[in-house]
Amino acid sequence: MRTFNKVSLFLSTVLLFSVLSAQDAQAQRRFGGSRGLSGDMALGIGISTVSAGQNDLNGAIDDAVAAGANVKNLGSAWEFYANWSYRFSGTMYAFVFRPSYFMQKTDGSGPGGNYEYNLNGYTVFPIFRIYPLENSFIKFYMQTGLGYGSLNGSITAGSKNLDFKGSAFGAMGGIGVDFCFTDSHCLTVEGNLRYLPVERNISSGGNCSTNTDIPGIDQCGGSKEVERHGTDLRTTMSGVQGLIGYTMNF
Repeated sequence: MRTFNKVSLFLSTVLLFSVLSAQDAQAQRRFGGSRGLSGDMALGIGISTVSAGQNDLNGAIDDAVAAGANVKNLGSAWEFYANWSYRFSGTMYAFVFRPSYFMQKTDGSGPGGNYEYNLNGYTVFPIFRIYPLENSFIKFYMQTGLGYGSLNGSITAGSKNLDFKGSAFGAMGGIGVDFCFTDSHCLTVEGNLRYLPVERNISSGGNCSTNTDIPGIDQCGGSKEVERHGTDLRTTMSGVQGLIGYTMNF
């Protein structure tokens, strides 16, 4: 329920901000308040999956399984997004601003109680988009962007737990199609490849303190770097992304 509330708040806030911005821009165009480059705006909202292979965390899960826990490896992540886009009039070029909320989780049971591995965070990507082929119904595009991601993680292993966090800059690129059933309403389908690895995570809470508290984790607690087998524990928001959403053109 907490995750659902966070996602709802995130999407509703971004959508409200975007609608207010769109209305203001439309008013400026209508009454001649803007003398800059003209264009059309759109709002989008949707959901995606990201392959996001968490090799280090899955290795720690394997160690927990070897110690008697019943937990599956982390699979693909879910991501909720909202975006605002601006298409420059008379061109094939557009700018897209896209924040998203990232979630990945697995849980089970084992010695001492519940076992849970959870990741959640956000990304912010400005994206440059080109529409090389389009007609009144189908608009095919290619896109690329540079952005930032922040990721929070938590591990519960029986009576011991660990919170950690990390962040990184990354890049993405892909292709997509808008299927527009009217001038205003479109179904959006995308496939992207994103590079956003988090190479270093820092402890931000929890009660673990020794290298035997949580299987597969060598160093934790305080404000130390989280380590596995003597190296930094790495997480990632990288991977192949499949996205489906709704776009409303203004």
